[in-house]
This record gives sequence, C-alpha cells and structure tokens, in this order.
Amino acid sequence: MNTPLPCLILAGGLGTRLRSVLGDACPKALALVGGRPFLGWLLQSLEQQGVPEMVLSLGFGHDSIKFFVAGAGLSMPVHIVEEKEPLGTGGAIVHALRTHSAPAMVVMNGDTMCELDMHAFCDFFRASDADMAMAATRVDDASRYGTLAFDETTRRLLAFAEKRDGAGFINAGIYAIDARRLLSHDHPQQFSFERDYLSTALDAIDVRVYPDVGEFIDIGVPGDYARAQTFIPNLFCTSVDES
Repeated sequence: MNTPLPCLILAGGLGTRLRSVLGDACPKALALVGGRPFLGWLLQSLEQQGVPEMVLSLGFGHDSIKFFVAGAGLSMPVHIVEEKEPLGTGGAIVHALRTHSAPAMVVMNGDTMCELDMHAFCDFFRASDADMAMAATRVDDASRYGTLAFDETTRRLLAFAEKRDGAGFINAGIYAIDARRLLSHDHPQQFSFERDYLSTALDAIDVRVYPDVGEFIDIGVPGDYARAQTFIPNLFCTSVDES
C-alpha cells in the first residue's frame, strides 16, 4: 500500500450544541474524552496509521488548540491554517487547500472518529481517479442522518437520500479530495461543503463511496459525547490488543 495522503482536520466550529456541557470557552476539539482532549485521540489515531502530515483549520479557540498541539509530542508535522471569520465547512476546506497547496488531501471533521483504514481509503481514492472519495458507514437506524445512494459496482455516489427510519449507509464526514480539481471551480467565500456543494454538484463531479468504515461516533451532541467517554478509549484498547 502507498503512504496515506496528508490530512486536513476542520476544527474551527463553535460547538454550540455542546455549550451546555463544555461552557463558552472550550473549543469542541479540546472536549475531554476519557480525561484527554478529543483532538489528542484523533491525532494519535492518524499518526499510528502513518499519515505524513496534518493541517488544522482553526477558528474559535485557536490559541488553546495551538497550545495543546505544541505540547502533544507528535512525530509528524502539524500546520495551522486560521479562519479570520467563520467560512463554513466548504469555505474552510477551500481556504486550507489554497493555503497548504497539497495536490490531494484527506479532509475530516474535528469532532468525529471512526474505524477507517487510512491506507486502504487513500488507495481506493487513487485507483478511482475520481474528483473525491467519501467514507461511509452503515448504521442500523439512519433516522438522524440522510442516507447515500450509490452504484454497488462502481461505487459512484448517485444521490443523497432524505432521512428515514431503518438501516442505511451514511456519510462519515471523511473525504479524499483532488485539490486541483476542486479549486478549479468557483466557490463563494462562505459555504457548506455538504449542503451547498456536494448535494448540488453530483451531476458535474465524480464522487466515489468507500463503504468499509466500522464504528463511528460524533461528539457534537451531548448524548454521543457522553457515549464517547468509554467508546473512544475502548476503541484504542482494542486496536492495541489486535496489533
């Protein structure tokens, strides 16, 4: 397998849904999970998988996050890109890709974690020669999410389906993106990557779905944040036991 692509973590959100738990000063990426900032778990996971470098897109709480990263003792380089104003997920991605100038990157949210083989995911993206690849996970109850419709042979994404009861594949919020292709299009300064771009551009762009994601958690809501307190440490214990 080839080396994974560099990774961009979007960690500039306000975390308004967790304010009742975290207070007004703590950025969501530094929310304590098992006594450790969530970002620490995420960076450790990527480092263990051989990701060559990281880019953090920061907004709210950027000084606290930079201080944490500086003392994290990571062996891989970590670059910081700051938003002077909220840009939305799409604006943050475009701004970071232009600033860092990597030809392709894996993009993920700073409040989610899942079981994803980064080597296999990046190899899938390279082999597809698509504009981007999207990691997807199957859930038994998709009522909280919109599901994905994709061709089972080519894995090409066909549509975003409405929220519905029952099982289905959902977007895990991790993308491998050909930066040159994405930046060749005009984009507004502020926009949502999923709502304003992906859901409206599927006829013009080639997105392939990688459906081999295992357990998935989003700490952005209080209920899942509480579940993460044991889920994430146990996930790392499992990975150590299997190695």
